[in-house]
Amino acid sequence: MDQYEKTHTLRALVVDDDPVICEGLAMALEDEGFEVFMHMRGTNALEAFASIAPDIAFIDVVMPEMSGLELLERFKALKPSLETVIISGSPSSENIIRAMQLGAYDFLIKPFQHSDLKLCLSRFHDRIELQRRMSLIQNRHEMLIENIPLFIFRLRDDFSLDFANRTCTSMLGFTPQEAQNQHNWFLSRVRMRDRARVKNVLTSAFGSPYPLTVQCRMVHRRGFDVHGILKTLPSASIEGQRMLDGIFVDISQRVYEEQSRVQQEKLKTIGAISEEVAHEIRNPLMSIGGFARRLSAKAPDFPETEIILRESKRLENLLERIKGYLAAPMPTDRRCVSLETVLAGQVETMLVDLNNEGIILDAACEPGLPNAMADPSLLARAYGILLGDASRVLDRGGILRVRAFESGETVDTSFDYELSKLKDIDPERIYLPYEAGGYGLPNCYQLVEQMGGVLSMTRENGRVVFTLSLPKAEAETHT
Repeated sequence: MDQYEKTHTLRALVVDDDPVICEGLAMALEDEGFEVFMHMRGTNALEAFASIAPDIAFIDVVMPEMSGLELLERFKALKPSLETVIISGSPSSENIIRAMQLGAYDFLIKPFQHSDLKLCLSRFHDRIELQRRMSLIQNRHEMLIENIPLFIFRLRDDFSLDFANRTCTSMLGFTPQEAQNQHNWFLSRVRMRDRARVKNVLTSAFGSPYPLTVQCRMVHRRGFDVHGILKTLPSASIEGQRMLDGIFVDISQRVYEEQSRVQQEKLKTIGAISEEVAHEIRNPLMSIGGFARRLSAKAPDFPETEIILRESKRLENLLERIKGYLAAPMPTDRRCVSLETVLAGQVETMLVDLNNEGIILDAACEPGLPNAMADPSLLARAYGILLGDASRVLDRGGILRVRAFESGETVDTSFDYELSKLKDIDPERIYLPYEAGGYGLPNCYQLVEQMGGVLSMTRENGRVVFTLSLPKAEAETHT
């Protein structure tokens, strides 16, 4: 007997028009620990069924007003899990087969011995234990499906969503109900550049006996990319309709780390070349500038000297930028930091300038945002650069959306705005120190890298999103 049976008295319902059989069976069941209810009419038993809520029912086949088989069918309609035993004085094979078809698990032939009842109850307890274990396995399976950190989904053959587990919320920002209720939700969340390729793979998967895999990007509700691997299982027919099960594994962190490593190697190469170039042109440039100044003093009305001086100054400024970029990194003081506090302070500092530029700032932090491991001073500078560059890019009346949120093992801050003035900027050059106009972001990239974070950029449909990702902090205190 399992723990449930120890804490819950099992209830038995006996329905037989023979009072001797009814009372004798009731006494035997009480000796076995059951709480017993007796009825000698099927109609009376049916009326009392809901209030009794039996775990097992013993039903005589032949009774007035309502046969035992009819009563069995009615009981099963009310409670499919009810265990039932048929009682008969002269059982026919037809009645036994019909009773089993209706859901009876055993039968007793009158007159039966106590040993027959014991064997019947032993089978009952075995079935209860089996049901308990099956229920436990099913619950564990459902918990695993719902809470595993993979987006598990099921698609119909028109690509509409039939099922999504709860990871849909944490990974993409939509509850399973929202995703299932939106027409064409699944394909609409695939990044547009990847959509045709993903659709072709899904179409092939419906007719393939093998699992198929494709790497793609899905778009979070907040607009940033979730890089992942989509894998389908062989399709199956469920209730006459073709269904396709699949999983989406988030590999964003791996992608960003790889992008960071590639960018770092490129910057190292550019840095070495830049250092050599800066060294080679500094002395000639200083000589040209000095010559132009002396010439201007002797011939102030000579216009070409102003051009030479202006261009020399521009090149000197470029060299200073390169020198600053190649300088040794500042020491970092990484600790537990509240992004909300640092971001609020930087927004307050720059709000007047943003208002003067006519920029509409829409900034918000996710409730319960965890702390990050960062240097608060360097983080404030990085935020300042990103806010400042956005204000220079946006036209008057433009909207800058800033969001701080948790994303897996990182705490991210996104800066989302229109891309009109950056259309011709190469993403491969966006972090280099030579790009004019303040769009290079090299210092910001270095600051984030020094704090152990990643600065990434995505753009589509006329918008750009810079995402600053920092590792979560384990400590409770913060700055």
